[in-house]
Amino acid sequence: MEAVLRQLQNILELLTVTQTDRVREWDQQTLQRAFQWAEYCEQLHSRFQSNPAVRSALEAGLRDANQRLQDALPAHSPVTFSDLAQCQHKLLVHLLSNPYSPNSVVQMLFPNPKTAEQELQFDQSSVITCKSAFNLLCCSFERTSHPGLRVEAEVRGTLLRELLNSLLTRPGNDEYARTVLDCILRDSAGKPGCIYDVIAAALLSGDDDTDAVTQRFILAWMHERDGCVRELCRSLSPGVCAVLSRQSPEFKRAYWGVLKQWASCLQYDVMGSVWVPTSDGPVTFNVLADRLNHLLISGAPLKEDTETALNALKLGDGDFSVKGISVWTDLIIQLKIGS
Repeated sequence: MEAVLRQLQNILELLTVTQTDRVREWDQQTLQRAFQWAEYCEQLHSRFQSNPAVRSALEAGLRDANQRLQDALPAHSPVTFSDLAQCQHKLLVHLLSNPYSPNSVVQMLFPNPKTAEQELQFDQSSVITCKSAFNLLCCSFERTSHPGLRVEAEVRGTLLRELLNSLLTRPGNDEYARTVLDCILRDSAGKPGCIYDVIAAALLSGDDDTDAVTQRFILAWMHERDGCVRELCRSLSPGVCAVLSRQSPEFKRAYWGVLKQWASCLQYDVMGSVWVPTSDGPVTFNVLADRLNHLLISGAPLKEDTETALNALKLGDGDFSVKGISVWTDLIIQLKIGS
């Protein structure tokens, strides 16, 4: 047991190094050895997670090691026993999030398909799955399948979905999956539009039950962050939002919440006979109408759902038919609903 605890401390030290500038010294051999250590930790978790006595000893050893490392290295992030189940993922995220990671390391993680013979050969693992998916997508995506999204965003979004799928199929990894998304959000500072394209691509890619779980997880994570859903909807094209609304009931509800919030920021200019944004209004009347029109032209059942929602909102405002009283009335007139 003492030997195992020493080895756990080694992997904790390794993970700490991946968050420092020391990673710039890594080469292919170092990278391969690091993933071998990470895989060993996953095997420990698999072997002892159902053994209360051994698991308790390992958890105590991890707490002690975490404390020593935090005292010596402020960059160290505590590692729990459940983290060991996805140690290779944790290592991968650290390397990709670290600005000091040299290009050579990143290229080794996601090599060019033309140099496939130089790929690192780790055992069957989710890291290989993600890497293979990235290579395949980079080769096969000649153009985006969703107008309004960049090809690179679709590739990275699909890779993100695969990574989250792998995490969420194992119990106890929700917090780690949130950490992955937090890292992506943090690293997008200064260019937030990029992350929303990637997230949209992750929500759009895939259509099985596992993907649906991941889609709901991503949306729940966004709801936990103030303004995140609103900015996602604002940054995406009306067409992409319509596709997401047709595909995901959770996104449709969130999108309607944003549309209603935007509508509440419009006020009627009597002199100009037009609806104009208030000082903090995010969109114009015509922009709002365009987004609703994309929902209407998306076909059944989204068209019918949109008409029902608009009529309910008009009714809630008093069911007036005179222009300038209810923004929903004027949107229905603009969109020629019921005519």
